Amino acid sequence: MTFSLLEKTVLAIIIIGALGSFFYEVVRRLRIVARGTGTLPLDRIPQRLIRTVKEVLFHRRVIGGRFWPGLMHGLVFWGFIVFGVVTLDHFATGFGTPLLSENQHHLYSIVVLPFSVLVIIGIGFLAYRRFILKPHTLGKISLTSGIVAIFIFLLMVTYIYGEMSPPLLIAKVNWWLHALLVLAFLVLIPKSKHLHLVFAPFNIFLRPFDTPDHDAVKIDLEAPEEELDAMLEGLTHLSKNQTLDVFSCVECGRCTDACPAHRGGGILNPKHHFMLDLRQPLLDGGSTAVLDQINIEAGWECTACQACTFACPVGNQVEKSDEIRRLQVLVEGAVPQEYQKLFMNLQETGNTEGAFHSPLAERLPKFTPDKEYVLWLGCFARYELDPNFTKSVENYARILDSGGVSYGILEEEWCSGDPANRLGEKMTFQMLMEHNMEQLSQVKKVTSMCPHCIVNLSKEYGKFTDIHYRVEHHTQVIASLIDQNRIDVSSKAQGAITYHDPCNMARTMGEVEAPRRTLRTLAPDFFELEEHGTNTLCCGAGGGLWWKKEGTGRTHLVRAEQIVNSGAETVVTGCNFCYGMFNQGLDPLTPEGRETVKVKDLADLVAENLA
Repeated sequence: MTFSLLEKTVLAIIIIGALGSFFYEVVRRLRIVARGTGTLPLDRIPQRLIRTVKEVLFHRRVIGGRFWPGLMHGLVFWGFIVFGVVTLDHFATGFGTPLLSENQHHLYSIVVLPFSVLVIIGIGFLAYRRFILKPHTLGKISLTSGIVAIFIFLLMVTYIYGEMSPPLLIAKVNWWLHALLVLAFLVLIPKSKHLHLVFAPFNIFLRPFDTPDHDAVKIDLEAPEEELDAMLEGLTHLSKNQTLDVFSCVECGRCTDACPAHRGGGILNPKHHFMLDLRQPLLDGGSTAVLDQINIEAGWECTACQACTFACPVGNQVEKSDEIRRLQVLVEGAVPQEYQKLFMNLQETGNTEGAFHSPLAERLPKFTPDKEYVLWLGCFARYELDPNFTKSVENYARILDSGGVSYGILEEEWCSGDPANRLGEKMTFQMLMEHNMEQLSQVKKVTSMCPHCIVNLSKEYGKFTDIHYRVEHHTQVIASLIDQNRIDVSSKAQGAITYHDPCNMARTMGEVEAPRRTLRTLAPDFFELEEHGTNTLCCGAGGGLWWKKEGTGRTHLVRAEQIVNSGAETVVTGCNFCYGMFNQGLDPLTPEGRETVKVKDLADLVAENLA
């Protein structure tokens, strides 16, 4: 097939126009990303490359989250990778300089033709799902999605037809149609959700390793007024990573599907409130100062469980409740009434309950530098937010005693700051942190039954200063004692036992195996809930919502319903807040005539079966 000088000229003009449009739109967005706060991380390059290969090339998250849609997307994606060489050869042929010889083209077509059929199958399935099944989380029908589906189908058809050696004139028309479809993609992609094809690989590579990855708000009250004003003004801006997230969003709705607040009937829709609602303001203003565009009521519903972030197939750190709450509290001074007493208690007494003494703390040994661990109680256990949990703390103490582990509590332990931190009161959080860091100055190891406290004592404090102590969750300590034969668990726990993964343990700490090692030793009838591990479902207490008045949503009951419906006789957990939520929520949901599911901390189960 030969092309005249006029055809080559027209082709060159169209290519330049399409590429110009493509790069203009991409660069426009990259300039906005560059205006975000912070820097894009470039540490741990090998791990980032491995993660990118797994999640981009092998579609680990795409397929893992929704198998059949993910696999169909994979067929389309892998097909386009294979088509890369064909596409370059196609345009080179238009200028009379094909990349492949006739024999090479024929051999390569043996690979490409099956893939073209697979692409048709994949895009057909996705179009059927999008336009016929219409899953609600995908949102309203998108004209762009329809056009893209038709374009992809026609690309495959024109390629297959071109390989069938049609008459020369028809072949030429077919060639031009194929070329124009490819170039139309260059114009269409940056102006639609399909920009994720360009940005997602970079977004996955640059994604922070810590989840969540909110910037620390460091407040120096002795700083000049101009510096404080600049700090507060900066709270309205997205970071570079967050801005890139918004432009990388594929609008698949997985974050909304995973959100416990949304599933419980609340108004929070992470796909829109934390992502898409920010896209147009970014483009319109060219500035990253768009956090005030987040729906405030939705922001207060969030449990900060990170389910949305873990569900995202393109590496977005979706959750932004931290940003909207600190903006409301620090900049707007708009503290919801239900949290005002909580903040006052923390400021005046150093704990959530405004208490001046703890009967439990008085019964436990006090820490001295010769002891191995500080046993960090946290406000929940120390001030008996659920009196039943006191027995769990005593059981953990018994386990430590049985294992010959020396420990003691800090007499001047204050709240780790989790509720203040998660609810946006960063000044109070910093005050609590500074006090606790002074108390921990001579400590080498800390253990706690509260994942919320552990996250703050380690990850959150580490944003402000170097941490010289090691923090271990009690399920990790217990598993270690069993592994080392320092405690003997001789009997077995009977009945249908399941385990609920606390969000802070599974997703923020990355710990899912330690409690299971213990449960496999103890419980022959242990079974998993449908959503478990890093795919766990929040109990509803996260993000400071333990202190929230009940609203229209049923966030706190969604997980409880799952547990009741699972047929479990006992649910074991490793978080005091989860323990308290299930103690409140399971009984009202239990069908008449059926025994209420027992709630136990892992320490309870182990202590009951100590030799």
